Amino acid sequence: MTREEYGGNGYDDVRLLAELNALYQNDDPVPESVLAAARGAFGWLDFDSELAKLLDEESLTGRAVRATGDQRLLTFEAEHLTFVVESTELADGRKLIGQVVPAGPREVWLESAGGARAATDVDELGRFSLPQLPAGPTRLRCELPDGTRVVTEWGAI
Repeated sequence: MTREEYGGNGYDDVRLLAELNALYQNDDPVPESVLAAARGAFGWLDFDSELAKLLDEESLTGRAVRATGDQRLLTFEAEHLTFVVESTELADGRKLIGQVVPAGPREVWLESAGGARAATDVDELGRFSLPQLPAGPTRLRCELPDGTRVVTEWGAI
């Protein structure tokens, strides 16, 4: 692109930015795992779902529990329901125990930014558990009996 094609004044800035971009692409490229996670996150976009936002996060570490590491209590809230989730770090990964309030969904899915998806049943009181969580950003998803889909924010649940 020539200066005249670009429109004049910003041409030198654009050229400099292109040269800096080329320099960093060769010397310090973005890791493939980061690019894969970003592509995966865009693949899970769902504009028809209601977003359950993180309302509260409480560390339970140091209390009388059987965890070997971090243990957190997270609360995600949407208009139609609330997810209350206990995330526990174990020696071989993390596990999740949670409840959907009010009860109604029959299944909860855990989705990872890398594309992995795991489903678990929800009992009549809204309780569910997932014994093994993938590393990296994850989110929960469910569908209510009336067809309303609810999904939590991405995060390290």
